[in-house]
Amino acid sequence: MTLLEGRRLSAALASVLLAGLFVLVAGPVPAQAAASSRLAAEGCSQKTDNRSSDNWTAAEWKICVGNYGGPNGEADAKCWAGQTIGWSASPCWISGQFEILKGGDVIKSGPFFLDVPLDGVVTSRPFRFTCQGYGEYTFRTSGAQATLYVTDKNGNSYARPGYQSARIADATATVTMC
Repeated sequence: MTLLEGRRLSAALASVLLAGLFVLVAGPVPAQAAASSRLAAEGCSQKTDNRSSDNWTAAEWKICVGNYGGPNGEADAKCWAGQTIGWSASPCWISGQFEILKGGDVIKSGPFFLDVPLDGVVTSRPFRFTCQGYGEYTFRTSGAQATLYVTDKNGNSYARPGYQSARIADATATVTMC
């Protein structure tokens, strides 16, 4: 064995030993991540851009289900009004139906109504629920629509004239938690 081959062998042996140390040091991290994911698990739907049939009302919509601050479903929404050139943020009302399921069993359901201000909203208040043990939880929304509104000087709100409501695509979010 030449000196050069010996150095290569020593370098290879050192890299294997160092890799072993990294594996040993990194070993507990995935287990810790799994334990913490049980504490703060979240599953979300894709964000959708929903438009009225005349393309003058738009609503961004995404839902999540998770166990952050307690088990809940969460809606993330923002609405837009079409202009001659471009779009402007607009307050809107979003309403529809929701279900929260564990496995295939419905544990909470009903209608929902969200008042979405100009800067959008992320809310979990209407969708809190009690966990039914560890398992797969699903949050679904259906039949949702966004209606732009305006508020007059007396504080009365009404649907914005000249703008149709936008139907929001049904959404589903699932996560294993609790």
